[in-house]
Amino acid sequence: MAVPDRFGLLPAGPLLLTTEETRLLWAFVHGDIMDAAVRSWLRASLGFCPRHTWAYAVVEIELWEAGVGGRGGHQPFDVCVLYEDLCRTLSARLGRPRGWGRRAEAALVPSRRCYLCAQLAGAPREGFALGYANSNSAALAAEANLLRHTRRWCEATADEWAPAACPACLGAAAGAAAGTHDDGARLCRLHLAEAVRRVAGDDARAGALLSAASARLASSAQGLTVLARSMTAAGAPADARTEASWIEALGFFGGWQFPAFLAGIRADGAP
Repeated sequence: MAVPDRFGLLPAGPLLLTTEETRLLWAFVHGDIMDAAVRSWLRASLGFCPRHTWAYAVVEIELWEAGVGGRGGHQPFDVCVLYEDLCRTLSARLGRPRGWGRRAEAALVPSRRCYLCAQLAGAPREGFALGYANSNSAALAAEANLLRHTRRWCEATADEWAPAACPACLGAAAGAAAGTHDDGARLCRLHLAEAVRRVAGDDARAGALLSAASARLASSAQGLTVLARSMTAAGAPADARTEASWIEALGFFGGWQFPAFLAGIRADGAP
């Protein structure tokens, strides 16, 4: 298994979920996401860690077979609902004046541990793992790990999201410092935090980086709202740009190498 980089980002390769990860995420999709205390935790933790950011999307897209809207299933509805909230929350934080003595990048750093990692840190389960509604978690993990539907989403919308992908994640201009790409406008959360740290003491530069990220997150939230509506009975079909909005949102929070791998985009950003 490839080793994640120093940011904890996923490597450019397949995401192999364990049985227990699948069991917990399948239960999360069916209930935990609606719990107010869990939602508060996720706002503090800025969603999940990079691995579980994408694992969450994979579990919903691969395993939720039925639905309404144009696709009728295998779509990231819950993902859109959660990350629309997280995009708006973080956009507002980045747009607020920074308190005295507070580091410029502080709003980009989670104040709580990944919710799923915390659950996985408990006592391991032995033997046959029953999941939500007595589902066979091992069988669900095997199905999710095929990545058939997630790959189709990433491939079909790549022309829309690839230009917005973090070049530091994809290794473009190898060796260049984070923050040198388009003034940091396309950086993911983790590389953006490093870019802001690099300009410590230059409040104008740090402010420009954070302001650009705030605007980008607000735009992503709008796209996610429209996309989620398209997955309801009364919603109009989404265009290609809107269908890419969930990948852009998760790319910001959890890095871009995984969707780029699924879409067949090389580390230098080329198709």
